[in-house]
Amino acid sequence: MNYIAPLSRRRQANWNRRQLKKHHAGEFQELGFSLSVQFAAPLAGAARDSYVAALIEHVEALGLTYGGDECCGFVTTYTRGSVTLAQRAALLAWVQAYPIVASAEASELLDAWHDDSWMDLV
Repeated sequence: MNYIAPLSRRRQANWNRRQLKKHHAGEFQELGFSLSVQFAAPLAGAARDSYVAALIEHVEALGLTYGGDECCGFVTTYTRGSVTLAQRAALLAWVQAYPIVASAEASELLDAWHDDSWMDLV
């Protein structure tokens, strides 16, 4: 279920560069991805806190930011720009290698500002 109305190409065609930048559209589009994690066993308080702290530390080391909880969320860059496929692959590999994680999935790169379809994936 999409909550955000998609930007039409026709509407964007009438915008100048300043408007495209303001709306994060066209050449200024920013991409991110959703991350979904299943654990081998339900997490207790200390294990959950340890995993979340390690996840945030690794996400920040890659120059990214994470919004969500320990099971699912959305990853995008901390500053302007898009997540690269290398950053996505590195984070996914790290999460899959974490000892208490049974499985992890990352979506394809999605529009971080105008696409909420990632909420259907988690």
